[in-house]
Amino acid sequence: MEGFGKRNLMGNKKSGNLQLLRKEIQRIQLILIISITVLMSIGGAYININSMEKDFNNNLQNTSDLITRIYGFVRDYSQAELCTYMDQAVSELSQIDIISIVDKDLNRVYHTHHELINTRYDGSIPDFSTHPTGFYTEDDSGPSGPQRRTYSAVYDSNGLYCGFIMTICLKTSISTVTFKILSLFFIVTLIAIVLEIAICAVISKKIKKEFLLFTEDFEGTKILVDSMRANNHDFTNKLHVILGLIQIGEYDKAKSYIQNINMIQGQTIHRVMNSIQNPAFAALIVGKIARASECDVHFVLQDGICFNNDDIDVPSEALVTITGNLIENALDEMNLNEHNFDAEKELVFGVYTKPGKLLITVKDSGGGIPEDIAERIFERGFSTKGKGRGIGLYHTKQLVESLGGHISFESKEGMGTCFMVRLEK
Repeated sequence: MEGFGKRNLMGNKKSGNLQLLRKEIQRIQLILIISITVLMSIGGAYININSMEKDFNNNLQNTSDLITRIYGFVRDYSQAELCTYMDQAVSELSQIDIISIVDKDLNRVYHTHHELINTRYDGSIPDFSTHPTGFYTEDDSGPSGPQRRTYSAVYDSNGLYCGFIMTICLKTSISTVTFKILSLFFIVTLIAIVLEIAICAVISKKIKKEFLLFTEDFEGTKILVDSMRANNHDFTNKLHVILGLIQIGEYDKAKSYIQNINMIQGQTIHRVMNSIQNPAFAALIVGKIARASECDVHFVLQDGICFNNDDIDVPSEALVTITGNLIENALDEMNLNEHNFDAEKELVFGVYTKPGKLLITVKDSGGGIPEDIAERIFERGFSTKGKGRGIGLYHTKQLVESLGGHISFESKEGMGTCFMVRLEK
Protein backbone atom coordinates (compact mmCIF):
# COMPACT_ATOMS: atom_id res chain seq x y z
CA MET A 1 0.00 0.00 0.00
CA GLU A 2 2.62 2.49 1.03
CA GLY A 3 4.92 1.62 -1.85
CA PHE A 4 2.08 2.25 -4.21
CA GLY A 5 1.30 5.47 -2.34
CA LYS A 6 4.87 6.66 -2.83
CA ARG A 7 4.74 5.79 -6.52
CA ASN A 8 1.44 7.60 -6.74
CA LEU A 9 2.89 10.68 -5.06
CA MET A 10 5.77 10.60 -7.52
CA GLY A 11 3.25 10.27 -10.35
CA ASN A 12 1.29 13.21 -9.00
CA LYS A 13 4.51 15.21 -8.77
CA LYS A 14 5.29 14.42 -12.41
CA SER A 15 1.73 15.26 -13.38
CA GLY A 16 2.06 18.52 -11.46
CA ASN A 17 5.27 19.28 -13.31
CA LEU A 18 3.52 18.62 -16.62
CA GLN A 19 0.70 20.94 -15.60
CA LEU A 20 3.23 23.64 -14.72
CA LEU A 21 4.94 23.10 -18.07
CA ARG A 22 1.60 23.40 -19.88
CA LYS A 23 0.78 26.64 -18.05
CA GLU A 24 4.28 28.00 -18.73
CA ILE A 25 3.88 27.26 -22.46
CA GLN A 26 0.49 29.01 -22.46
CA ARG A 27 1.94 31.99 -20.57
CA ILE A 28 4.86 32.32 -23.01
CA GLN A 29 2.46 31.93 -25.95
CA LEU A 30 0.24 34.71 -24.60
CA ILE A 31 3.24 36.99 -23.95
CA LEU A 32 4.53 36.39 -27.49
CA ILE A 33 1.13 37.08 -29.06
CA ILE A 34 0.62 40.29 -27.08
CA SER A 35 4.21 41.41 -27.69
CA ILE A 36 3.94 40.80 -31.43
CA THR A 37 0.59 42.62 -31.54
CA VAL A 38 1.98 45.63 -29.66
CA LEU A 39 5.13 45.75 -31.80
CA MET A 40 3.10 45.48 -35.00
CA SER A 41 0.79 48.21 -33.73
CA ILE A 42 3.74 50.48 -32.87
CA GLY A 43 5.28 49.78 -36.27
CA GLY A 44 1.95 50.46 -38.00
CA ALA A 45 1.48 53.71 -36.06
CA TYR A 46 5.04 54.82 -36.91
CA ILE A 47 4.54 54.07 -40.61
CA ASN A 48 1.14 55.75 -40.57
CA ILE A 49 2.45 58.89 -38.86
CA ASN A 50 5.35 59.12 -41.32
CA SER A 51 2.89 58.67 -44.16
CA MET A 52 0.71 61.36 -42.60
CA GLU A 53 3.71 63.72 -42.50
CA LYS A 54 4.28 63.18 -46.20
CA ASP A 55 0.56 63.60 -46.88
CA PHE A 56 0.57 66.89 -44.97
CA ASN A 57 3.50 68.15 -47.01
CA ASN A 58 1.92 67.05 -50.29
CA ASN A 59 -1.40 68.54 -49.27
CA LEU A 60 0.22 71.85 -48.32
CA GLN A 61 2.13 72.00 -51.58
CA ASN A 62 -0.90 71.06 -53.71
CA THR A 63 -3.07 73.56 -51.84
CA SER A 64 -0.40 76.24 -52.15
CA ASP A 65 -0.21 75.61 -55.89
CA LEU A 66 -4.01 75.86 -56.13
CA ILE A 67 -4.18 79.11 -54.11
CA THR A 68 -1.37 80.58 -56.22
CA ARG A 69 -3.32 79.83 -59.40
CA ILE A 70 -6.53 81.25 -57.90
CA TYR A 71 -4.73 84.39 -56.78
CA GLY A 72 -3.50 84.86 -60.32
CA PHE A 73 -7.14 85.34 -61.38
CA VAL A 74 -8.31 87.54 -58.49
CA ARG A 75 -5.20 89.62 -57.93
CA ASP A 76 -6.86 92.70 -59.36
CA TYR A 77 -9.94 92.39 -57.10
CA SER A 78 -10.62 95.01 -54.49
CA GLN A 79 -9.48 94.30 -50.93
CA ALA A 80 -13.04 93.39 -49.83
CA GLU A 81 -13.68 91.17 -52.86
CA LEU A 82 -10.30 89.45 -52.43
CA CYS A 83 -11.03 88.73 -48.75
CA THR A 84 -14.49 87.36 -49.53
CA TYR A 85 -13.22 85.13 -52.31
CA MET A 86 -10.20 83.81 -50.39
CA ASP A 87 -12.21 83.26 -47.21
CA GLN A 88 -14.59 81.05 -49.16
CA ALA A 89 -11.69 79.12 -50.63
CA VAL A 90 -10.07 78.62 -47.21
CA SER A 91 -13.38 77.42 -45.69
CA GLU A 92 -13.43 74.55 -48.17
CA LEU A 93 -9.86 73.45 -47.36
CA SER A 94 -10.37 71.50 -44.14
CA GLN A 95 -6.71 70.57 -43.62
CA ILE A 96 -5.41 74.14 -44.03
CA ASP A 97 -5.47 76.49 -41.05
CA ILE A 98 -4.03 79.73 -42.47
CA ILE A 99 -3.35 81.31 -45.84
CA SER A 100 -1.26 84.44 -46.03
CA ILE A 101 -0.49 86.42 -49.20
CA VAL A 102 2.50 88.78 -48.97
CA ASP A 103 3.53 91.22 -51.72
CA LYS A 104 7.13 91.97 -52.73
CA ASP A 105 7.21 94.84 -50.22
CA LEU A 106 6.40 92.39 -47.43
CA ASN A 107 2.90 93.74 -46.83
CA ARG A 108 0.17 91.21 -46.08
CA VAL A 109 -2.36 91.52 -48.90
CA TYR A 110 -4.49 88.77 -47.41
CA HIS A 111 -4.47 86.74 -44.21
CA THR A 112 -6.99 84.27 -42.80
CA HIS A 113 -6.94 86.36 -39.64
CA HIS A 114 -8.24 89.64 -41.07
CA GLU A 115 -6.66 91.77 -38.36
CA LEU A 116 -3.27 91.01 -39.93
CA ILE A 117 -4.25 92.27 -43.40
CA ASN A 118 -2.28 95.33 -44.50
CA THR A 119 0.28 94.72 -41.73
CA ARG A 120 3.96 94.20 -42.43
CA TYR A 121 5.23 90.67 -42.59
CA ASP A 122 8.22 90.31 -40.26
CA GLY A 123 8.76 86.57 -40.45
CA SER A 124 11.20 84.41 -42.41
CA ILE A 125 11.79 85.60 -45.94
CA PRO A 126 11.58 82.69 -48.39
CA ASP A 127 14.59 82.09 -50.60
CA PHE A 128 13.35 80.73 -53.92
CA SER A 129 16.81 80.85 -55.49
CA THR A 130 17.57 77.45 -54.03
CA HIS A 131 14.15 76.04 -54.98
CA PRO A 132 13.73 76.21 -58.74
CA THR A 133 10.25 74.70 -58.49
CA GLY A 134 9.06 77.96 -56.94
CA PHE A 135 7.80 76.38 -53.73
CA TYR A 136 9.07 74.52 -50.71
CA THR A 137 7.90 73.41 -47.23
CA GLU A 138 9.49 73.92 -43.83
CA ASP A 139 8.69 74.22 -40.13
CA ASP A 140 8.59 77.72 -38.65
CA SER A 141 6.76 79.92 -36.14
CA GLY A 142 4.35 82.77 -36.68
CA PRO A 143 1.76 84.85 -34.83
CA SER A 144 -0.40 81.72 -34.44
CA GLY A 145 2.43 79.59 -33.02
CA PRO A 146 4.56 76.70 -34.34
CA GLN A 147 3.47 75.65 -37.82
CA ARG A 148 4.34 73.88 -41.01
CA ARG A 149 4.17 76.15 -44.00
CA THR A 150 4.62 75.96 -47.74
CA TYR A 151 6.03 79.02 -49.51
CA SER A 152 4.92 79.55 -53.08
CA ALA A 153 6.34 82.34 -55.28
CA VAL A 154 3.91 84.69 -57.08
CA TYR A 155 4.81 86.16 -60.48
CA ASP A 156 2.96 88.71 -62.61
CA SER A 157 1.99 88.24 -66.24
CA ASN A 158 5.45 89.31 -67.30
CA GLY A 159 7.13 86.71 -65.10
CA LEU A 160 8.36 89.21 -62.56
CA TYR A 161 8.41 88.27 -58.90
CA CYS A 162 5.67 90.10 -57.00
CA GLY A 163 5.44 88.30 -53.67
CA PHE A 164 4.69 84.89 -52.13
CA ILE A 165 1.88 82.88 -50.60
CA MET A 166 2.15 80.91 -47.35
CA THR A 167 -0.15 77.89 -46.93
CA ILE A 168 0.01 76.97 -43.24
CA CYS A 169 -1.00 74.04 -41.07
CA LEU A 170 -0.56 74.65 -37.33
CA LYS A 171 1.44 72.14 -35.30
CA THR A 172 -1.53 71.88 -32.92
CA SER A 173 -3.65 70.59 -35.81
CA ILE A 174 -0.93 68.13 -36.79
CA SER A 175 -0.67 67.00 -33.15
CA THR A 176 -4.44 66.51 -33.00
CA VAL A 177 -4.38 64.30 -36.09
CA THR A 178 -1.37 62.41 -34.72
CA PHE A 179 -3.16 61.89 -31.39
CA LYS A 180 -6.24 60.57 -33.21
CA ILE A 181 -4.08 58.12 -35.16
CA LEU A 182 -2.30 56.94 -32.01
CA SER A 183 -5.63 56.65 -30.16
CA LEU A 184 -7.08 54.61 -33.00
CA PHE A 185 -4.09 52.27 -33.02
CA PHE A 186 -4.27 51.98 -29.22
CA ILE A 187 -7.95 51.06 -29.33
CA VAL A 188 -7.42 48.59 -32.19
CA THR A 189 -4.45 47.08 -30.33
CA LEU A 190 -6.47 46.79 -27.13
CA ILE A 191 -9.35 45.13 -28.97
CA ALA A 192 -6.91 42.80 -30.73
CA ILE A 193 -5.30 41.82 -27.42
CA VAL A 194 -8.71 41.17 -25.83
CA LEU A 195 -9.71 39.03 -28.82
CA GLU A 196 -6.38 37.20 -28.71
CA ILE A 197 -6.79 36.50 -24.99
CA ALA A 198 -10.31 35.19 -25.65
CA ILE A 199 -9.06 33.04 -28.53
CA CYS A 200 -6.14 31.86 -26.37
CA ALA A 201 -8.59 30.90 -23.64
CA VAL A 202 -10.60 28.80 -26.10
CA ILE A 203 -7.47 27.23 -27.54
CA SER A 204 -6.15 26.69 -24.02
CA LYS A 205 -9.26 24.73 -23.10
CA LYS A 206 -8.79 22.56 -26.18
CA ILE A 207 -5.09 22.12 -25.40
CA LYS A 208 -5.96 21.28 -21.80
CA LYS A 209 -8.46 18.69 -22.97
CA GLU A 210 -5.92 17.15 -25.35
CA PHE A 211 -3.27 17.40 -22.64
CA LEU A 212 -5.49 15.53 -20.19
CA LEU A 213 -6.17 12.87 -22.81
CA PHE A 214 -2.43 12.62 -23.40
CA THR A 215 -1.65 12.29 -19.68
CA GLU A 216 -4.40 9.71 -19.34
CA ASP A 217 -2.95 7.76 -22.27
CA PHE A 218 0.51 8.18 -20.78
CA GLU A 219 -0.74 6.98 -17.40
CA GLY A 220 -2.48 4.10 -19.13
CA THR A 221 0.77 3.19 -20.86
CA LYS A 222 2.60 3.17 -17.50
CA ILE A 223 -0.12 0.94 -16.06
CA LEU A 224 0.15 -1.40 -19.04
CA VAL A 225 3.90 -1.61 -18.51
CA ASP A 226 3.34 -2.45 -14.83
CA SER A 227 0.73 -4.99 -15.88
CA MET A 228 3.15 -6.57 -18.34
CA ARG A 229 5.82 -6.68 -15.64
CA ALA A 230 3.45 -8.38 -13.22
CA ASN A 231 2.23 -10.76 -15.92
CA ASN A 232 5.86 -11.54 -16.75
CA HIS A 233 6.51 -12.68 -13.16
CA ASP A 234 3.30 -14.68 -13.14
CA PHE A 235 4.12 -16.21 -16.52
CA THR A 236 7.60 -17.17 -15.31
CA ASN A 237 6.08 -19.01 -12.33
CA LYS A 238 3.71 -20.88 -14.62
CA LEU A 239 6.58 -21.79 -16.92
CA HIS A 240 8.37 -23.32 -13.94
CA VAL A 241 5.30 -25.43 -13.19
CA ILE A 242 5.06 -26.57 -16.82
CA LEU A 243 8.80 -27.32 -16.92
CA GLY A 244 8.53 -29.35 -13.69
CA LEU A 245 5.59 -31.38 -15.03
CA ILE A 246 7.50 -32.13 -18.22
CA GLN A 247 10.64 -33.12 -16.33
CA ILE A 248 8.75 -35.65 -14.23
CA GLY A 249 7.00 -37.04 -17.29
CA GLU A 250 3.50 -35.70 -16.58
CA TYR A 251 2.89 -34.59 -20.15
CA ASP A 252 -0.87 -34.86 -20.04
CA LYS A 253 -1.00 -32.78 -16.87
CA ALA A 254 1.30 -30.20 -18.43
CA LYS A 255 -0.96 -30.00 -21.47
CA SER A 256 -4.05 -29.72 -19.27
CA TYR A 257 -2.37 -27.04 -17.14
CA ILE A 258 -1.48 -24.94 -20.21
CA GLN A 259 -5.02 -25.21 -21.60
CA ASN A 260 -6.49 -24.26 -18.24
CA ILE A 261 -4.18 -21.21 -17.94
CA ASN A 262 -5.11 -19.98 -21.42
CA MET A 263 -8.79 -20.42 -20.78
CA ILE A 264 -8.81 -18.69 -17.38
CA GLN A 265 -6.54 -15.82 -18.40
CA GLY A 266 -8.39 -15.24 -21.67
CA GLN A 267 -11.75 -15.26 -19.96
CA THR A 268 -10.57 -12.84 -17.26
CA ILE A 269 -9.07 -10.31 -19.67
CA HIS A 270 -12.08 -10.58 -21.95
CA ARG A 271 -14.45 -9.95 -19.05
CA VAL A 272 -12.49 -6.96 -17.77
CA MET A 273 -12.19 -5.32 -21.18
CA ASN A 274 -15.88 -5.84 -21.95
CA SER A 275 -17.07 -4.64 -18.53
CA ILE A 276 -14.83 -1.60 -18.07
CA GLN A 277 -15.03 0.98 -20.86
CA ASN A 278 -11.91 2.85 -19.84
CA PRO A 279 -8.58 1.54 -21.20
CA ALA A 280 -6.39 2.87 -18.37
CA PHE A 281 -8.78 1.64 -15.67
CA ALA A 282 -9.16 -1.77 -17.36
CA ALA A 283 -5.38 -2.08 -17.71
CA LEU A 284 -5.00 -1.38 -13.99
CA ILE A 285 -7.42 -4.20 -13.07
CA VAL A 286 -5.67 -6.66 -15.42
CA GLY A 287 -2.33 -5.72 -13.87
CA LYS A 288 -3.66 -6.06 -10.32
CA ILE A 289 -5.07 -9.51 -11.13
CA ALA A 290 -1.55 -10.56 -12.14
CA ARG A 291 -0.12 -8.82 -9.05
CA ALA A 292 -2.59 -10.71 -6.82
CA SER A 293 -1.50 -13.97 -8.41
CA GLU A 294 2.11 -13.13 -7.48
CA CYS A 295 1.00 -12.54 -3.91
CA ASP A 296 -0.87 -15.86 -3.87
CA VAL A 297 -4.17 -14.03 -3.59
CA HIS A 298 -7.30 -15.13 -5.43
CA PHE A 299 -8.62 -12.07 -7.27
CA VAL A 300 -12.39 -12.28 -7.73
CA LEU A 301 -14.44 -10.03 -10.01
CA GLN A 302 -17.93 -9.55 -8.64
CA ASP A 303 -20.86 -10.46 -10.84
CA GLY A 304 -22.30 -7.69 -12.96
CA ILE A 305 -19.32 -5.34 -12.79
CA CYS A 306 -19.52 -2.50 -15.28
CA PHE A 307 -17.97 0.89 -15.89
CA ASN A 308 -19.48 3.11 -18.59
CA ASN A 309 -17.69 6.37 -19.41
CA ASP A 310 -20.99 7.90 -20.48
CA ASP A 311 -22.51 7.36 -17.02
CA ILE A 312 -20.09 9.51 -15.07
CA ASP A 313 -17.15 11.77 -15.91
CA VAL A 314 -14.21 10.83 -13.68
CA PRO A 315 -10.56 11.40 -14.74
CA SER A 316 -8.80 8.15 -15.54
CA GLU A 317 -5.89 9.16 -13.32
CA ALA A 318 -8.25 9.51 -10.33
CA LEU A 319 -9.83 6.09 -10.98
CA VAL A 320 -6.39 4.49 -11.25
CA THR A 321 -5.12 6.18 -8.06
CA ILE A 322 -8.16 5.40 -5.91
CA THR A 323 -8.64 1.79 -7.05
CA GLY A 324 -4.92 1.02 -7.18
CA ASN A 325 -4.41 2.30 -3.63
CA LEU A 326 -7.29 0.25 -2.22
CA ILE A 327 -6.27 -2.97 -4.01
CA GLU A 328 -2.63 -2.59 -3.02
CA ASN A 329 -3.68 -1.89 0.55
CA ALA A 330 -5.76 -5.09 0.55
CA LEU A 331 -2.86 -7.16 -0.85
CA ASP A 332 -0.52 -5.75 1.80
CA GLU A 333 -3.03 -6.56 4.53
CA MET A 334 -3.42 -10.18 3.46
CA ASN A 335 0.34 -10.74 3.34
CA LEU A 336 1.24 -9.47 6.81
CA ASN A 337 3.39 -11.94 8.71
CA GLU A 338 1.09 -12.15 11.70
CA HIS A 339 -1.75 -13.61 9.65
CA ASN A 340 -2.32 -17.29 8.95
CA PHE A 341 -0.88 -17.98 5.53
CA ASP A 342 -2.63 -21.34 5.37
CA ALA A 343 -5.97 -19.59 5.12
CA GLU A 344 -7.30 -18.79 1.66
CA LYS A 345 -6.52 -15.22 0.65
CA GLU A 346 -9.17 -13.65 -1.49
CA LEU A 347 -9.71 -10.18 -2.86
CA VAL A 348 -13.14 -9.35 -4.26
CA PHE A 349 -13.36 -6.33 -6.54
CA GLY A 350 -16.48 -4.61 -7.81
CA VAL A 351 -17.22 -1.50 -9.83
CA TYR A 352 -20.64 -0.29 -10.93
CA THR A 353 -21.94 2.80 -12.69
CA LYS A 354 -25.27 4.22 -13.67
CA PRO A 355 -26.05 7.75 -14.89
CA GLY A 356 -24.35 10.18 -12.50
CA LYS A 357 -23.23 7.53 -10.01
CA LEU A 358 -20.21 5.30 -9.36
CA LEU A 359 -19.53 2.60 -6.75
CA ILE A 360 -16.16 0.89 -6.23
CA THR A 361 -15.75 -1.93 -3.68
CA VAL A 362 -12.56 -3.71 -2.59
CA LYS A 363 -13.01 -6.53 -0.11
CA ASP A 364 -10.17 -8.59 1.40
CA SER A 365 -9.98 -11.62 3.65
CA GLY A 366 -7.24 -10.14 5.85
CA GLY A 367 -7.14 -9.64 9.58
CA GLY A 368 -9.57 -6.72 9.64
CA ILE A 369 -9.20 -3.32 11.30
CA PRO A 370 -9.21 -3.23 15.13
CA GLU A 371 -12.00 -1.06 16.53
CA ASP A 372 -9.59 1.06 18.58
CA ILE A 373 -7.85 2.38 15.45
CA ALA A 374 -10.75 2.32 12.98
CA GLU A 375 -11.37 6.05 13.34
CA ARG A 376 -7.74 6.91 12.60
CA ILE A 377 -6.95 4.94 9.45
CA PHE A 378 -7.54 7.96 7.19
CA GLU A 379 -5.27 10.25 9.24
CA ARG A 380 -2.14 11.50 7.50
CA GLY A 381 0.91 9.60 8.77
CA PHE A 382 -1.08 7.04 10.78
CA SER A 383 0.01 3.45 10.11
CA THR A 384 0.46 0.18 11.98
CA LYS A 385 3.25 -0.78 9.58
CA GLY A 386 5.99 1.44 10.92
CA LYS A 387 7.32 4.97 10.52
CA GLY A 388 7.31 6.85 7.24
CA ARG A 389 4.00 5.33 6.14
CA GLY A 390 0.32 6.24 6.47
CA ILE A 391 0.03 8.28 3.28
CA GLY A 392 -1.95 6.02 0.93
CA LEU A 393 -5.38 5.96 2.58
CA TYR A 394 -5.10 9.62 3.56
CA HIS A 395 -4.34 10.59 -0.04
CA THR A 396 -7.13 8.33 -1.34
CA LYS A 397 -9.69 9.96 0.95
CA GLN A 398 -8.53 13.45 -0.06
CA LEU A 399 -8.80 12.56 -3.74
CA VAL A 400 -12.26 10.99 -3.37
CA GLU A 401 -13.58 14.02 -1.47
CA SER A 402 -12.05 16.44 -4.00
CA LEU A 403 -14.24 14.72 -6.59
CA GLY A 404 -17.28 15.23 -4.38
CA GLY A 405 -17.40 11.58 -3.31
CA HIS A 406 -17.35 9.59 -0.09
CA ILE A 407 -15.18 6.70 1.09
CA SER A 408 -16.20 4.30 3.88
CA PHE A 409 -15.39 0.81 5.10
CA GLU A 410 -16.76 -2.14 7.00
CA SER A 411 -14.42 -4.40 8.90
CA LYS A 412 -14.45 -7.29 11.29
CA GLU A 413 -11.34 -8.55 13.04
CA GLY A 414 -10.23 -11.92 11.76
CA MET A 415 -12.57 -11.82 8.75
CA GLY A 416 -11.43 -8.93 6.60
CA THR A 417 -12.33 -5.42 5.41
CA CYS A 418 -14.43 -3.96 2.62
CA PHE A 419 -13.75 -0.42 1.36
CA MET A 420 -16.47 1.41 -0.59
CA VAL A 421 -16.12 4.54 -2.71
CA ARG A 422 -19.23 6.38 -3.88
CA LEU A 423 -19.28 9.25 -6.36
CA GLU A 424 -22.31 11.19 -7.57
CA LYS A 425 -22.28 13.96 -10.16
